[in-house]
Amino acid sequence: MIKFIKNKIGNDLNTFSDVRNGSLNNLDKFLILFTVILCALLYIPMLGNFLMIDPWENHYSHVAWETLEKNSFAKLWFQNSNKFWSKPPLLFWMLMPFYKFNISEFSGRFPIAVFSILALAGFYILLTRLISRKSAVISTFVLMLSPQYFMLSRQIMVDLPFVALNTIAMLCMAVYYFGNIGEDEKVFKKISRKDLYLWLFYFFEGWAFLAKGLLSIVIPGVSLFIFMIFTRNFGYFFSWKHLKKHLIGMVVYLAVVMPWFGYMCASEGKSFFDTFIIYHHFKRTAGEIHKPNDLYTLYIRILGYALFPWSAFLPAALYNFLTRKDEDSEKTKKLFFFSSFIGPFLFFSFSSTKFYHYIAPVVPFLAIFLGIYIEKLWSMRWTLASKLEALVSIFLVAAIGRDIGDKHTLFLHLVTFYNTRKVPTGSSWEITVISVFTIFCIVILSMILNNYMQKKGFYILFALSAGFMTYYFADQLPEISKYYSLKPHVEAYLKDSPTREPIADYYKWLRKSAGFWLKNNITFLQTDKEKNVLKFFKKPGNQYVIMRENDQKRFDALMKRVNKKGVVIYKGGKNILMKVAGQGEKQDFSGAKNYIVGKLPDNIIKSNILFDNVIKFEGFSVDNGKITEKDGKYFAKEGSEINVQLYFRSVSDKINRDYDVFLHNEGNKKDKRTKGDGNMANGTYPTNFWKKGEIIRHPLKIKIPKDSKNDFYVSYFGIYQEEYRANITNKDEVKNDGDNRAELLRIYLDR
Repeated sequence: MIKFIKNKIGNDLNTFSDVRNGSLNNLDKFLILFTVILCALLYIPMLGNFLMIDPWENHYSHVAWETLEKNSFAKLWFQNSNKFWSKPPLLFWMLMPFYKFNISEFSGRFPIAVFSILALAGFYILLTRLISRKSAVISTFVLMLSPQYFMLSRQIMVDLPFVALNTIAMLCMAVYYFGNIGEDEKVFKKISRKDLYLWLFYFFEGWAFLAKGLLSIVIPGVSLFIFMIFTRNFGYFFSWKHLKKHLIGMVVYLAVVMPWFGYMCASEGKSFFDTFIIYHHFKRTAGEIHKPNDLYTLYIRILGYALFPWSAFLPAALYNFLTRKDEDSEKTKKLFFFSSFIGPFLFFSFSSTKFYHYIAPVVPFLAIFLGIYIEKLWSMRWTLASKLEALVSIFLVAAIGRDIGDKHTLFLHLVTFYNTRKVPTGSSWEITVISVFTIFCIVILSMILNNYMQKKGFYILFALSAGFMTYYFADQLPEISKYYSLKPHVEAYLKDSPTREPIADYYKWLRKSAGFWLKNNITFLQTDKEKNVLKFFKKPGNQYVIMRENDQKRFDALMKRVNKKGVVIYKGGKNILMKVAGQGEKQDFSGAKNYIVGKLPDNIIKSNILFDNVIKFEGFSVDNGKITEKDGKYFAKEGSEINVQLYFRSVSDKINRDYDVFLHNEGNKKDKRTKGDGNMANGTYPTNFWKKGEIIRHPLKIKIPKDSKNDFYVSYFGIYQEEYRANITNKDEVKNDGDNRAELLRIYLDR
C-alpha cells in the first residue's frame, strides 16, 4: 500500500517542504483525502452516542424543527412565534433537510461534522499557499484534534459554521496579500486570481454573517486594523490599489447577506433591527443582557484546555513564531497571522459577555503557530533551547492535565455555559487521565533525550490525542449528557401517559430539552410564580411535572393546598418526573354563567379560527356606538374605547392548557401601540375545564389613543399560556400576521 501511494505521488513527494505556488499536486490531493478520511473516522462515529446538551443543542434543534413544521424558511420559529431573532438562519437551514426525515442526535450533528471536515480540507488547501505543505498538514491535524474544535464539530451550535467560515475567509485575505500569485494570473479568462481570493474573503464572511451576525465584520475588522497598526501601513485597506477591490468585495458581502437580512428588515421593520442588531449584538457585548462575565484573563486559561495537549507547546510556538529572523515579506505575513489571533482575543477578553466557546475563532490561528513550530522540531536537530522548551511543555502538560483530571466536564464546558453543574465522575476517568498524561510526559521526555524519538514522538502524541478524545466521547460524554438533558424524563412521561395528560416543567427558566422533545406540548411553571403553579394543578385528575430534586419539598407543600399528591416515577441526573393526582381544589364556577352562552348572537361577525385544534373562535360583536361602518370599513374617534365580545367554542373534550387572551392594537405607522391581555371569561371559567361544544364569551376593550400619527389601527388577538402562544392551525384560511396573531378589526381614525 505504501509503495502504491508513493508511486501515485511520484516526484511530488519532494514538494512536501515547499509552499504551493500553483495548482494542487498529487501530494496535496493525497493529504486532503487522508485528512478527510481520518477526520470522518474521528468525527462521525458515535455522533448519536450522547444526548443533546442543554441549552444550545435542544434550543437550536427546536427552532429548526418548528421552522420546518411551519413550512417557513427565512423567518425562524420558536414556541409558535416567528420572532426568533437572536440568531441568523444558517445553522437552521443546515439542520432542516435532515430533520425533514429524522429528528435525532445523529441527524442534527451530522451536517455540523461534515461542515467541519470540509473546512479542515479548505484550511489545508489555503495554508499551502502561505506556509510549507508540511507545516500546513501539521497545523490541520493540530486543529482537528484540539478539544474545543473537536467538541464544536459534534455539537448543534452556531459556532462551528462561523469559526470555519471566518477562518477560511481570513486565509483567503492572507493569500490575496501574501500568496505567491502573479498579477497576470487569471481565472474564468478575465478575473485576476489574486483579486478573486479577496472577493472570496467577503463571500465567506457574508455566509459567516448568516452564521453568527456582526462578528463577521468585527473579527476581521479588528484583526486587519491591528495588523495595519503593527505594520504602520494603512494602505493595506485605504490605498486605492486595495480599496477599489475591497469596495467590490463589500458588494459581494451584501449580495450574500441582503437576501435574508434585507427581507427581514423589510418584513418586520425596526423591531427586527433593534432586536437582532442592537439588543443581541451591541447590548450583549456591553453586558446589558444578563450573561456570564469573568476576568479578562479567562480566555488564557480556556485556551489551555481548548488546545490541549498542544497548548503545552504554545508559549514556545508563539515565541519562535514572532522572534524568528525572516525576510520582510515573511515578517509581514507573520504579523497578519498574529493579528488574526490577537485581535479577536482582545475583543472577546474585554467584552462584558464571556461564554467559553466565544474564544473558538482564535483556535485555528493558534493551530497555525503550533504547526509551524512542530514542523521545525520535526525537521531540525534539537538545540539546547529546543530541549528546554520541551521540558517546559512537560510541566504545562502536567498543570493543565491536573485541571482536566479534577473536572472531567471541562471539555464539555468549552461548548456550554452550564459550567458549574456537578456531575459524578466516571469510574474510569481518573485512571485513564493519569495513564494518558503520564504517557504524554514520558514521550516528550524521550524526545528530549533521544534523537530518534524527536520525530517519532509526535506520531505518538497525535495518536494519543485522537484516542483520548475518542474515549471521552465513547465513555464519558454519554453519562455526562444525562445531566444536561431532560429527554429521559420525557421518554418516561410518554411511556407512563399514553393519553398525554398535561405536563409541566417546574423550574426558574425555560429548559429547552423538555420543550423540544415534547414539541411545545409542555407548560413551563416558574418556581417563583406560585399562583401559576397552583392554577395548573388545581384541576381534578392527573398531571405530570419535571423538576429539580431539591424543589420537591416545596412542591409537595404547594400540592397540599390543592388536595393533590405527587409520586416520583423517574429519577435521572438532578431531576425527577412526578405524577400528580388527587381531587384537586373545589372550583367555584358560579361567575361563569354570565359567560357561557347557549347560542351565538344574531349580530355576530362570523369567523372560523382554530387554535391548537382544541378551541374555535366563532366570531365577535361590537357593543357600543363608538365605532361606525361605512363602505365595509370601520371608523372610530381618537381616544375612544370600543367594547367587543369574543365568542369561543370548545371543540375538544380535553384542553390541557389554561389559555388567556391577548390583544395587540397596532397602528400602521407604528405609533402608540395598545394592549389588552386578560384571563379568559374574566377568570371565571379556565379553558382546561371547558366541555366539548360549550360557547364562551370573552369581553375585550380596544383602546384608540389620542394624538397618534397613525391613519388606522389593526387589532390582532390570540390565546396563550405563559410564554406559549397557541397555534392558528388553519392560518391559510383566515387573516393573520403569520405569527399566530389573528386579525380581528381594522379601525380607521375618524378625524
